[in-house]
Amino acid sequence: MDPLFILTLFQHGYKVRTSTLYHLLKGKRTSSVLVYGYLYRNLRFFHLCPELSEQEFNRQLQSLSEAGLLTIDQSGEVQITAKGNLTLNDQNQTIQWLDNYRFGKTDEEIWRFLQFLVQVTSHLSYGDKKYIPLEQSPFYQAFLKQRIAVVKKNELIQMMKTEWHWLLSRLSKKEADYFAQQFSGYEQIGKTVTQILHKESTPFEQFLVKKERLHHLLYEIENMPGETFLKQSIQPFMIKNDNQSMTQTKKHLRQQSSIETIAQQRGMKKSTIQDHLLELALTEEIPFEQYISKETYQFLDQLSSPCPQWVYRTLKQKNKDLDYFEYRLYQIEKLKNERADTLP
Repeated sequence: MDPLFILTLFQHGYKVRTSTLYHLLKGKRTSSVLVYGYLYRNLRFFHLCPELSEQEFNRQLQSLSEAGLLTIDQSGEVQITAKGNLTLNDQNQTIQWLDNYRFGKTDEEIWRFLQFLVQVTSHLSYGDKKYIPLEQSPFYQAFLKQRIAVVKKNELIQMMKTEWHWLLSRLSKKEADYFAQQFSGYEQIGKTVTQILHKESTPFEQFLVKKERLHHLLYEIENMPGETFLKQSIQPFMIKNDNQSMTQTKKHLRQQSSIETIAQQRGMKKSTIQDHLLELALTEEIPFEQYISKETYQFLDQLSSPCPQWVYRTLKQKNKDLDYFEYRLYQIEKLKNERADTLP
């Protein structure tokens, strides 16, 4: 674990408790952990460090505090210092595209498939059948056969040339070279990530660079114009990243069913359906006004401080009727509006 990466998690500038942040890095999928990640722009690091021990995490925090990069008050809340911000600004490496919440579960599977697809297409274009496939797995071989069976050979070859040319043109030269060097094909053997990133100082730094570039590639594929071959090919993998139970709730919501009705239909608690709706609101558009009362809007609209700093317990003392679910939805909607012009 890189101390500077830990420092990145506090660049939002707020004073926060760190226990929930630790659970986020470990991949604990609860609504409170996910909403915390969204509030402080750390949702993209979800499940990034599943092997991280709490002891090591706290040791890193203490080390950063001793270096004057973080402050830890008596209650255990942590905040980045001016020196810490300057240290982050001096970094050469930025983390802009990494989104482990959206892509992390299947990013490696997708990249393996894409490399396999490029290899097969390359050998097809030269009429060469005598080569060792990159993938021996029945899963990848069956899925690839299924995908290329829907198009003619010449169409596939042309589509791959056109789509990859467009896709790589969307990346920086360094990123495009990084992916191109890994491709195998006719009379070409791709390099490994380790060979390409051998100049990076630590294994964790290599890990971050790998994630950053791969997630940028996946973001661009998802945003390709129209229903392109590559875009359609990765969709079955992308679906696996979603909370499958939440996906079932989403289908019921499309029928404009109430939360209570869905809970009854699915044999679940109302609070579970509310958790699904909170998670859904993080990445998709939902009719917030359908679930937030006018009274909640009126009360929370009066608050002037940034909403990540709000404390529900304190607000509840001022308004005993304030519902926790509505309160969290309001925060998400407010931040969505404020961050509407930021990507990804």
